Amino acid sequence: MKWLLAVVTVFMLAGCGDVEWLPDDGGTGTDASAPNAFTFTMKTAVTPGDLVQSDSVVITGDATTSWPISISNGASATESKYSINGEPLTDQPGTIRANQNLRVSHRTPSTVSTLATTTIKIGTRTGSFQSQTTAQ
Repeated sequence: MKWLLAVVTVFMLAGCGDVEWLPDDGGTGTDASAPNAFTFTMKTAVTPGDLVQSDSVVITGDATTSWPISISNGASATESKYSINGEPLTDQPGTIRANQNLRVSHRTPSTVSTLATTTIKIGTRTGSFQSQTTAQ
């Protein structure tokens, strides 16, 4: 009888609060609403006013999921765009899947020693690409 009381108590507590007792990850240990974390290497000593492109990164995560992708100009960056698997650059919202390659580009400011940042959002995860113009 004590074990029954213990089981009932656990189930009652599982329904309380913001604790995610049984996360819905399909048993994979991944969050289907976002890919795994991704980072872009910062570009330094770029010419002011140039269009600069990130190195390619492979987006990883739940291989059965596609995520919405969007891009926005951040601090001092303009003309921010992205490319998936070498397709033409775009600034329009789209979708990306696991194991696809992603590149980001932006135009740097015309001033020296200025940091430019472009923000990219994939699912619920946000990342950024940064470049720094030359000091002169």
